[in-house]
Amino acid sequence: MKRYLCAALLLINSPVIADTTMTNNPVSNSSGSVTNLGVMNMPSKQFTNTLSLNQIQCQGDTLVIQPFLTSSFSGANPMIDSYPEPVYSTKDVKGAFDDNGNEIGDGEVDDPTLIRGYRTARRFEKKNYAISPGVSLSWNINLDRKSVRKCREGQKHIVNLLSAKYEDARLSYELGRAKHCAALLKDGIMIKGKYSILCQDIELVSKPNTLVDHKHSISVDPSEPFSFQKGIISSPSSPE
Repeated sequence: MKRYLCAALLLINSPVIADTTMTNNPVSNSSGSVTNLGVMNMPSKQFTNTLSLNQIQCQGDTLVIQPFLTSSFSGANPMIDSYPEPVYSTKDVKGAFDDNGNEIGDGEVDDPTLIRGYRTARRFEKKNYAISPGVSLSWNINLDRKSVRKCREGQKHIVNLLSAKYEDARLSYELGRAKHCAALLKDGIMIKGKYSILCQDIELVSKPNTLVDHKHSISVDPSEPFSFQKGIISSPSSPE
């Protein structure tokens, strides 16, 4: 009984050996063309602000935009639409014999170089044009922002100094113009023509606390005594 039980266990636990053959042969074909276009950005000088008094120069960020356009052409010259294609002989009547001794074909062309005629073959040639536009961008940034801020602060002071210098020069010009125009007016000289505008806004007036030469007229009524005390004083006028 034990021998039968052991045999049954061996049959149950025995491995099954099978011959399996698997063949995997995938085939993939692809074709194409790739055109690589390289654009080189040349290093450019950063934008610089320059002021004249102390020659303060401050560099700022610079954005460079470079558009470009490339083109290509390919084709054959001269263009041929069609060409004569030879038609070779396919006759096979020689090279073997049948049972009766008659010559028959042996499965190969008797004269493969024999041209029996020509036929017109079409050619689909074409010209290829390609235009590739694009834009190249580059941004140059000054990393030392502290020095940039100090430089800009110094530029503000320079601008204030230049403004003050301009106002001083303007005031000196206006004072000199008024002085010369007043001297000409005192001498009775008036400018006419295109330069009259230089003294157009200059006018001579009396100095403060100065009484110019003048006269008054008093009207007296002889029929009334002390009429001179009631006289009417007219406005002063310059002597004639």
